[in-house]
Amino acid sequence: MKSLELKNLGVQEMNTAEMSQVEGGGIVNNTLNEVLGTLATSLNAVGADTSVFLNKTVTNVLKLVWSL
Repeated sequence: MKSLELKNLGVQEMNTAEMSQVEGGGIVNNTLNEVLGTLATSLNAVGADTSVFLNKTVTNVLKLVWSL
């Protein structure tokens, strides 16, 4: 089996200090991103539904007031 020379493939070695500064990855980071993404989607949906509800309610109240 041939030995691969990783440096020829653009792979760089990292020391412990460099690895601790790299962002991303990890189960905590992935879980946090997923939870925040789900929360943002839910809040956007609730906001849109609330807006539609308020728009219909105001329209019906105004129709009622003008019909008096």
